[in-house]
Amino acid sequence: MLLVGTETALLDLDADRALIEGVSVTAINGDVALINKHRVVRIGDLTDLGSLDARDGQSVAPLPDGTVLVGRTGARLAIVSAGEALPVTSFEEVPGRDDWENPANPTPDTRTLAVDSRGRIFVNVHVGGLWMSSDRGTTWHGVVEPEADIHEVVNADGRVAVAAAVGFGWSDDGTTWKWTTDGLHASYARAAALDGDAAYVSAANGPFARQGAVYRARVGARFERCEKGLPEWFPGNVDSGCVAARAGRAAIGTETGAVYVSNDAGTTWEVAVDGLSAVRSVRFS
Repeated sequence: MLLVGTETALLDLDADRALIEGVSVTAINGDVALINKHRVVRIGDLTDLGSLDARDGQSVAPLPDGTVLVGRTGARLAIVSAGEALPVTSFEEVPGRDDWENPANPTPDTRTLAVDSRGRIFVNVHVGGLWMSSDRGTTWHGVVEPEADIHEVVNADGRVAVAAAVGFGWSDDGTTWKWTTDGLHASYARAAALDGDAAYVSAANGPFARQGAVYRARVGARFERCEKGLPEWFPGNVDSGCVAARAGRAAIGTETGAVYVSNDAGTTWEVAVDGLSAVRSVRFS
């Protein structure tokens, strides 16, 4: 299932059908979606799992126990369970958070979330670094400094990766990180995806760039630009949440309402759909 979240609908592109219409999709992660910045929905059966008390949700991730973690404005977290949204107060006490500053918004964003198969939670604060919890949010550890300016955190098969203003970073233990910009035309990375040993990343020369591109590589190797079937340049950044990969397939969603799909690990691409409202998230499920 290739899920596409836009400003006006949640779509299953593989089945060529709309799952929910007349909504703005804030984020998709696994089998859950955040709708209209406050409503959490299980995609499989379209069950409402609960809602925030304000439309200030930014990111979402399912937890192993069936509850759902939601990132909120102001670098806050909530766990949605049994229709309730309970604050994760421990995250509001991590050291240094009073110094976090967001150049794009009045308060820091909880931009993206990832939860791995071991239940470790990774929280990407823009701009406040990457934080990890191994005990369901009871305690937190900073694993990447705020200066990296992370835009997305993703995980697959025990590996964690980030797209950041300083390039592409990855870690096999969550605490020791390697970084590269090798092969990228610019270091400013906005979206990332992992598919086994394959990595994808979008890059541009800054937040207001007019020339964006998507690259692929084996993790740790030099990136190669994805070109065949794609525009010479994307007209800006391919944003956080808008690159996905699984089982040799990959997808790119754009602000202009197009979705590009590759069925050969990023070697060739084709337009799967065009003319949508702005794409906010693409994910394989």
